[in-house]
Amino acid sequence: MASSETSLLLPIDIIEEIFCKIPIEYLTQFKLTCKQWHALLKDKRFIYKYLDLVQERFIRIDHTVQIFNPVQGARSSSPLPEEFVHNISEISTTVHCDGLLLCRCNKTPTRRCKLAVWNPFLKRIKWIKPMSFYSVNDFYGIGYDNASRDEYKILRIFDGELEDDERAVIGPCEPVIQLYDFKTNAWRIIVDEATLDWSIDAPCKGVSIKGNMYWVAHWNEKPELFILGFDFTTETFKLVCNVPFQCSVLDTASLSSFRGDRLSLLHQREDTTKIKVWVTGTLNDDVVSWTKYLNVTNPDLPTLHTDHDLAHPSYFVDKNDSIMAWCEEVMEDAADDYVCVSLYEISRDGIAKKLVETGRCNLGNNDRLFVCGHVYLPSLVPVPE
Repeated sequence: MASSETSLLLPIDIIEEIFCKIPIEYLTQFKLTCKQWHALLKDKRFIYKYLDLVQERFIRIDHTVQIFNPVQGARSSSPLPEEFVHNISEISTTVHCDGLLLCRCNKTPTRRCKLAVWNPFLKRIKWIKPMSFYSVNDFYGIGYDNASRDEYKILRIFDGELEDDERAVIGPCEPVIQLYDFKTNAWRIIVDEATLDWSIDAPCKGVSIKGNMYWVAHWNEKPELFILGFDFTTETFKLVCNVPFQCSVLDTASLSSFRGDRLSLLHQREDTTKIKVWVTGTLNDDVVSWTKYLNVTNPDLPTLHTDHDLAHPSYFVDKNDSIMAWCEEVMEDAADDYVCVSLYEISRDGIAKKLVETGRCNLGNNDRLFVCGHVYLPSLVPVPE
């Protein structure tokens, strides 16, 4: 019996439950089966229900887009969209929310920046025009208003610092904090001539959880690290909590989400390679506290952050409490230095296994796309128009 005829024999709620168990890589093939299934796969309620069930992946972007499912050992690869290839030289920063990647893109040698929102799974891109300019020193966030999950907004934090070549074109600028609303397709200033007494830790890409953004930050006048949050509903910053350990300059402190609604923070000491993972309680609490979740002490653990010119590792803790860590390593050979990107599985007992080496990139090539990786959830969420 044809699948379109079968669909008429099954209630739509049964079809929905079946779809929730199908890997997303195959799900879109059913759009062409019948109008009922097509409508279901475009229904906002189903899209977000399915998204909450998707397993975390890693995405790596250079001249190709590689997506890795470490739990299933699956790997896919596709060309970087032509729209990126023709418009930019590198993707220098990514922030993830609901399967959407906010990408700051640079054009070398001018270093002119562009901003795009991209769903790699649906292969859709929207370019976001600046209010005046973008800088390579910007920090960004993406989230949504709690009134409606699909009402996405972009946060831009500019601390007033420009590179020399940018200053020659743009001139002196005051710090400013801006918000882009997809409902109006426009930027607006929420803090003008901002006096920021904090700075975001430069390697921290930021984490979006339940529509709000979180970063590792530090005070400008004192060395203590803390978690900075931004609420897209109230459009305000807040100090969420302090970091639960002392962190030296050479230590690694990497932020991630935990089980979809909490924060986790990985700390690896530079002198011992020992790894600890801390987890917060509920982020809506007035007082957010940390609990030590993993303490991995095997002396043979890999160093997850080998060079401070490279990004901090991306990671998540899977359902078996293994650390899935994505890290960049500087390697040397007779010809030149290069970056090797590796994916490790580290059990709570300290057994480390390299699952895959995803490729090499020559550090001396200025025309290369930035080697970047991110924890990623493939989704059916459409790029906002």
